[in-house]
Amino acid sequence: MPESNATVGIDLGVKHLAITSDEDFYEQPKFLRESERTLHRKQRSVSRKKKGSIRRRKAVRELARLHEHIANQSRDYAHKVSKKLVRGYGLIAFEHLNVQGMVKNHHFAKSIVDASWHQLVQYTT
Repeated sequence: MPESNATVGIDLGVKHLAITSDEDFYEQPKFLRESERTLHRKQRSVSRKKKGSIRRRKAVRELARLHEHIANQSRDYAHKVSKKLVRGYGLIAFEHLNVQGMVKNHHFAKSIVDASWHQLVQYTT
């Protein structure tokens, strides 16, 4: 593949995962938000089971699989976006964000974590 000499700056956000300086928008799919209800039900199911029982182990396994599924969805999307960015641009500059400080704001914490900015930056680099 020929290397591109184009440069781009990327703004990370909650409404849109990433907005490039070329005004390309990458939507934030919100995998965690969409599966919250199912997660809640499975967690409740685990808490109702007797500790040490086989049914509890089975419920814990189901819950773990759901958590893994959500993480895999997020990882897959980050890979797809990063691959598209890397193929299209030679130099990519991300905005520097203090994510740990931003997560302390309880109004946006879940949305920020769901956005997985760090994962996108890591895969792109």
